Amino acid sequence: MSNFLRKADEFVFIAAMIGPWAFIVAIVIIVGLIKGCLPDKVDPMDNDINKAHEIIEHVMVMDSTYNGFRVVYVTENAVTEKRYREIRSRQHIREGFERLKREAPVHFGGSLRDVDICEFALYARNFHIDDDIRIHNIFIAGHRMDDYVQPNPNLPGCVTSMNYGTEQGNQYLNDQDINVYIPNGGRRYRYWKCRHLLQVSDTDERFSHFTKEERLY
Repeated sequence: MSNFLRKADEFVFIAAMIGPWAFIVAIVIIVGLIKGCLPDKVDPMDNDINKAHEIIEHVMVMDSTYNGFRVVYVTENAVTEKRYREIRSRQHIREGFERLKREAPVHFGGSLRDVDICEFALYARNFHIDDDIRIHNIFIAGHRMDDYVQPNPNLPGCVTSMNYGTEQGNQYLNDQDINVYIPNGGRRYRYWKCRHLLQVSDTDERFSHFTKEERLY
């Protein structure tokens, strides 16, 4: 009888040890079977591990005197190549870009020559076009780019001509400025490809922010 009791105790001990794990394994198997029976809700267009944020368009918002802004739109999320092409093909997005080009100058009184880039960014940010795209950068564009290569008395040897290929020294805003600071009343101004101490300011500094030795090419 004692041998029987000893084996019974061993069986209970073993069952207690493997019982919880067996239960967990059973649950995993059942969940897997249920998921296998459910239809796949992922659109085949999005079913690819190769995804990235993609540029949708550089939208030139200009007034009649060729002064304004270049607005860079990107996908809101990382997307597949097929989804990227689909988003770019949406007619209402193309129409939205055209509306922005047409309505922004009117909103600012017809001229964009002296419109503050932060004021324009707030307007453009609230100009809804599609949930799948967002603004990534805004650059000064047109003749007013030359404002940012005016002589800087505090920077000997500064560059005083704009290279329209590199746009070095041009004023711009990045995604964080547009979506974090500006909506909350903050303002910052950035200068493209300039050294660290000269690449950001709290006011619109309309002069050169880099030297001839710092020119990219």
